[in-house]
This record gives sequence, structure tokens and C-alpha cells, in this order.
Amino acid sequence: MSKPNLALTRVANACVLLELDGRAVLTDPWFTERWYLRRGEPLGLPVAELPPLTAIVVTNPAVNHWDMRALAEYPGKATTPMYVSGERMARQARSLGYRTVEVLRWHETRQLAPTLSVEAVPAGRTLLGRNNAYEFTGGQSRVFFGGEIQDVELLREHRARRGPVDVALLPTNGLRPLIGPPLVMGPAEAVAGAVALGARVLVPVHDAHARDLLSLFFRRHGSASDATRMAPAGLDVVGLPPGRRWEFIR
Repeated sequence: MSKPNLALTRVANACVLLELDGRAVLTDPWFTERWYLRRGEPLGLPVAELPPLTAIVVTNPAVNHWDMRALAEYPGKATTPMYVSGERMARQARSLGYRTVEVLRWHETRQLAPTLSVEAVPAGRTLLGRNNAYEFTGGQSRVFFGGEIQDVELLREHRARRGPVDVALLPTNGLRPLIGPPLVMGPAEAVAGAVALGARVLVPVHDAHARDLLSLFFRRHGSASDATRMAPAGLDVVGLPPGRRWEFIR
């Protein structure tokens, strides 16, 4: 059996600690709840227990993807590169003490380490602005992370341009306002998106939804367990409780 070069630990919502080819990357940081916005699940890992990070990547400025309180507490601000989707986020990160912050435009690629790269992938737009998804390539493994994405067609286009990935992290709660289109994928779209990407494994993110003030206006439409039931042969759905580390074995 091959030694794994990919491991994932979900923190909360779309916040994931991704270990790829010996490097650690944090996605969509969210550690601290607000009075109006709760996790609906335990916190998988506190900021103080994060390993040294090679990079932080953020898809959008919503508070449950862009936790400035927690980012202010992270001790590696001076040395950890951060990639964001908008100029305002970049200014905010610099004000917190992050020295290397860059707005990564769609289809731009950066080399995070000699054997690890990241590409910003189109993930549509919301009222908050442009959303990024990210593809990571490290060693023999390719990982797609879509913390706030709704359109499966964008994934088909990415597959046509870049080829298949191994693991896809996609939203599954289908969150949508009382009036208006969904903000993120539901289980059917997540499964279709993983298939469109050619992934062997779908790891659900953006799944839990708590009873809080925002839940009066935004409702979930599906879950990770629904995605498990919908998955076709050849696609494994790995539901990760917060704090559980999972390794991908080829």
C-alpha cells in the first residue's frame, strides 16, 4: 500500500486543514462563533493547535469563511502567505499583521512549495462579490476545494481544462435565502460536481446549519448523508466529523 501524501482534518463548515505532500494549508478559516451565526457542530481544532501553515486560502468574505477574530490570533502572521478573492479582504488581512497577502484571480497559479501549487478556480459570484475555488496539486495528488460554490457547470469546465482530480471538497447543505437562488450546492449538485471533476472521493463541507438569527432567513436544503445515498458506484463520500483526520490512500 502506498504511503499517503494527502490528509484532511475538518475544523468547521468549510474550514479544513489540508496536509499535502508534507505541507499544511488552511482553507476558509472559521473558529469563533457570533451571536447571530453558530456552527451547528463542534469545533474540530482550535487556532492554538494549528501546525505551521504553508498558506491560508479563502474563498469569500462571509464571516463563516473569513474569521478575522481567529486570524488575528494566529501566531504565524508574519510568515504565512494568504490568498484571498477580493481587495478588501487583502487590506483587512494586512491590517491584522499578515505580510504576504495576494488577491488570486481566476486561473492564476502560485507555487506554495517545490512540490505544491495552488490555482484559483472560478466559483461564481454572490452579493458579497467574486468567489474563488482552489485546486491544489502536490506530488501525485490533486484536490479541489469549493467552499462556496453552486454551479456544477463551472466544475465541468474546469475538468475539461485541467483534467480529473482525486478528491473534491464541496458544499452539501444547499443553503438558500427564503427568496432567491441557492448560495451553495446541495447534495445532488455536490455529487454531480464530484463526478464532473472526475473525483474518486467527495468530502462534504458547508453542511451543518445551526439555529441562530441567520437561520430565520437562510434555510438548508439537504445534507452530507443525502449525498452519501445519492453517490454512484465509483464515488466514495467521506463524511468527516470535525476534528477527525482522514488520509487518502491511492
